Amino acid sequence: MLDLDPGEVRKILLVRTSALGDVVHTLPALDALRESFPSAEIHWLVEPLGARLLEGHPKLDRLVVLPRQRWKRDARSPLRWPAIAVEVLRLAAGLRRERYDLVIDFHGNLRSAAILALAGGRRRIGFHRADAAEAGGSLLTTHAAARVPPRTSKVEKNLALVRELGFSRDCPPGTLGLREEDRLWARALVASLPGSGPAVGLHPAVSRFGDLKRWPPERFRELIDLLREHHDARVLVTWGPGEREAAEVVGRPTVLPEEVGLLRFAAVLEALDLFIAADTGVLPIAALLGTPTVGLYGPKDAAVYGPYPRRGELVTSTAPCSPCTLRRCEHRICMALITAGAVLEAAERALAARQRGIPA
Repeated sequence: MLDLDPGEVRKILLVRTSALGDVVHTLPALDALRESFPSAEIHWLVEPLGARLLEGHPKLDRLVVLPRQRWKRDARSPLRWPAIAVEVLRLAAGLRRERYDLVIDFHGNLRSAAILALAGGRRRIGFHRADAAEAGGSLLTTHAAARVPPRTSKVEKNLALVRELGFSRDCPPGTLGLREEDRLWARALVASLPGSGPAVGLHPAVSRFGDLKRWPPERFRELIDLLREHHDARVLVTWGPGEREAAEVVGRPTVLPEEVGLLRFAAVLEALDLFIAADTGVLPIAALLGTPTVGLYGPKDAAVYGPYPRRGELVTSTAPCSPCTLRRCEHRICMALITAGAVLEAAERALAARQRGIPA
């Protein structure tokens, strides 16, 4: 553990650039960091999608946006290489001008190691080398956290870095900077849904890199019919950028009527009574906002990737090969083996707990 005087830590940089779910899993660590260093400036280096979620966050002083995907696209043309190099050098110069007292690497891969090289910083904190995402990911840290136990939640793994700085309390809930106008819009939308039962959101899409985590559309259709038949549920099928087709193919009303910004989308999740999705970035957002969730897990380990602290229910596949570490799979049976009936039962348990006032 590092012995630090909080009053001597003026500026802190968090490095967690992507993906959306991983950014959300880092938010409790941000709360703990703000509690531990109340007078420090806290900056977060993040890619554009994560930046849209972190806009206006009450515990952040600055966002540093890393346009990595644009650089990757531009790099296909050698003519763009000089311009990219200039942008990278400007980013590095800007980071070094801040003279960070702490740089905390929540990635532990080679990309974040390169970012640490650009940023400098007096102390650079990262994961134990055995917990780093890639070999060599911890090369440029000056202090490594203690190794975490196997199957530790991503949230607790991130929090372990702040515990190395002296934080000893229970895991904070995490926060977002939602705007009141977005909350009012979301409540009006949910109030307009047909039905008299609980407001239930379902998100059929997953990231384009995680297609093997997708629950089949016909299962979503069956689940919606069961929710309406047994509970007269007010159902909303949600979607984000590039996902409208995945929502509409479910073929059940009501689909989110328009593409909205990420914070407005989060306000919709907050306004629901229950949210159901596979392992995708929007699921932990709902849980963080206090909405009970039902998470569907096949290839990924729910103990590691599920919402934490847990709010609601987890439904895991009965496939003998689940969970696994594969990114591609020929048969994809794990998600298909999750039945609509099993998800309905989990939804009913989560709703019953909410009605009884049991903490999610």
